[in-house]
Amino acid sequence: MLAQMTARLRAQDTFESCVQTMLDDVVALHGAEFGDIQLPIGDEIVLVAQRNLPAHFLQTFRRVSKDDGCVCGRALRLRDSIVVPDIERDEHFAPFVMEARTTGFRSVQSTPMFAQDGSFMGMISTLFANPHTPSAIEMATLKSYVSMAAAHLSELLGTVRLEEKASQMNVTLYAASDRGAGSQVPHRRVKKIIPGKKPRTPRADRRKPR
Repeated sequence: MLAQMTARLRAQDTFESCVQTMLDDVVALHGAEFGDIQLPIGDEIVLVAQRNLPAHFLQTFRRVSKDDGCVCGRALRLRDSIVVPDIERDEHFAPFVMEARTTGFRSVQSTPMFAQDGSFMGMISTLFANPHTPSAIEMATLKSYVSMAAAHLSELLGTVRLEEKASQMNVTLYAASDRGAGSQVPHRRVKKIIPGKKPRTPRADRRKPR
């Protein structure tokens, strides 16, 4: 499964398509209802890609700092994955509980991404409609994946500064949201990836030639 995710990632030849592929595969890996990716600008992280999140969520979390009590803010501060199985029981998340209820999520995980030189490349989060904790193998797969993803993103940047790319993608995301699209890509459900299970070949592809 990790090999397949990595192959899809390596097939992307632009920074933007790599980010979108990452988000699709991690949302699928965790079987999450929602997901997002944030990139750094200064000491903050900004949203650049999302799945199924409404416009009011995008406004609330447009820019996040390490001092914020949201899950991604804490992961940014600690430089490690943070999993909150039930945000209703998490005192640090109290300022954002109404936003969570309106959006429809109860649990969150956020994982930072680092390049090989240790530089911070971004944050990927998955959000779940019900109280939930990703399995140990799902989190281990995610951490291995984001390590490779960060390296590939760094390669795709070339001479462009990460903050410049973050600003461009953030503007694009919110322009789409302001037009009512709410995302750079159409709303769609992503099939969950089950660790260790071989993906099923579509029926049409299994037909024998006549």
